[in-house]
Amino acid sequence: SPAIWLGRAAVVHLFRVAAGLDSTAVGEAEILGQVRDALAIAREAGTLGPVLGPLLERALALGRAVRAQTELGRLPISLATLAVQEAQRRIPLEGKRILIAGAGTMGAQIAHAILRYRPVRIRVLSRTLERARALAEPIGGEAGTLTDLAPGLVQADVAFFALAAPQPVLSAPDLQVIAAARGGAPLWLVDLGAPPNVDPNGVLPPAIHRICLEDLQALSAQHRERMAEAIARAEGMVREAVEEWERWWRDRQVGPLIAQMQQHADALRRQELEWLWPKLGELTPPQRARIEQFAHRLVQKLLHVQIAGLKEMARDPHVLQRLQTLWDQKESARVEIPSTASGPPEIFNHGASDGSPTPLPHRHTR
Repeated sequence: SPAIWLGRAAVVHLFRVAAGLDSTAVGEAEILGQVRDALAIAREAGTLGPVLGPLLERALALGRAVRAQTELGRLPISLATLAVQEAQRRIPLEGKRILIAGAGTMGAQIAHAILRYRPVRIRVLSRTLERARALAEPIGGEAGTLTDLAPGLVQADVAFFALAAPQPVLSAPDLQVIAAARGGAPLWLVDLGAPPNVDPNGVLPPAIHRICLEDLQALSAQHRERMAEAIARAEGMVREAVEEWERWWRDRQVGPLIAQMQQHADALRRQELEWLWPKLGELTPPQRARIEQFAHRLVQKLLHVQIAGLKEMARDPHVLQRLQTLWDQKESARVEIPSTASGPPEIFNHGASDGSPTPLPHRHTR
């Protein structure tokens, strides 16, 4: 049954998938396209909403950043991919005629890795025609059996060998005959067989070149080190993205409560200013504006520390829910603030006749 991810675990899983860390092949680019397609389908269906939309957009941005800032996705993820990339490095595969001997897992990986380089022809050979067709037909290739190996090599530019065979399927004399039939045209043999599919002790004709398994294994060790660094960097980027998302989510959750606090503080500011204006006499518009500016700045600075603390406390959703409940209870039980006609709150009503508050009595200490 499919796994169900909830809350933070769902965000982590989505970000890891988009980054290429939680896919069958680490670093594969196709998975990011699938996330993009999911976003487009959900948008068209009108099912994104105010949370899912930004979440998927952030996942896509993270996936692009990981592939741009790390080697994830550029490094080969299997021996077959490494073999294809090494062949591409030595002889561009675009427009070339490719032969693949072997229709098993390795052969399939080779075939799919080659497609991105747009060869002119792919021919798959296997012990049975059915297995060769099963691999060749979905990718638009040709199929044949191993009895077609020699004539197939005469017509190929690059040949990949991935056969489970106890003995080499190509001997040195075979290669001499093939080279003569090719008229000196270069041929590259990429041998992934273990043991080798091409006689490792035979002398190759000058026009035939070989990349053997040992060459690829040495390259693979180097790539594993670089891959480990790329994965570690990508994991760090995922952690940062999750933390950034959680901050956005907390701000969104605490937003209504902050808005209520700001509205209440602004109401108090306006009410106190209304009480103050008659006591200041005639004011010029600039003077009045300056006092309003001062009151606004004072309220904002007083709220700043409280809002910052509220956002920090909102890390715990239970605390946030409790704070909202307390605020709602306080609002429902709040006694209406005295209006301008009745003067300021009682603590300021027992002062001098000019409205100034009475100083607090001096406390004597022994």
